[in-house]
Amino acid sequence: MSETMNDRFRVWFCGDESACSFAEQLWTALQEWDDIEDEGKCEDYNGLISWLAFGKEYQPFFAAHSHLLRPAFLQLYLSWTSANVLDRGDWQDVCKSYMLRAGFYQLLHLIAWICGGDAWARRVGPEIYRSYAETPEEIFKEFNRCQDQ
Repeated sequence: MSETMNDRFRVWFCGDESACSFAEQLWTALQEWDDIEDEGKCEDYNGLISWLAFGKEYQPFFAAHSHLLRPAFLQLYLSWTSANVLDRGDWQDVCKSYMLRAGFYQLLHLIAWICGGDAWARRVGPEIYRSYAETPEEIFKEFNRCQDQ
């Protein structure tokens, strides 16, 4: 049986179900946001906007740690909007885009720190970043089909 991202959340977040639920909902929202950017479509625009603007505020984990998570959300947003431009650039731009797209994993690392403290975050941080499966090559091929590396 293969381990899912949700299984990893439970380990990384020390079994904190509220943190796991929040991370699962955030992952879904980010996938929908990415679909809007890449394909111009989303199954539930209003649901996505509602969760990002208001819904997350009612999640117990977010509410308890909003003073840390709000700035991380802002950085995630700023990084991803830049990545969406850099995706379509030359190889160097795509390498930068790849780094900026890791913002979700930075947020997961922050959640691990909130749940388990500094030593725990240092311990699981590399594993969190290793779970980022997309490669710069995949991004380059997706957005720059007619260009050479």
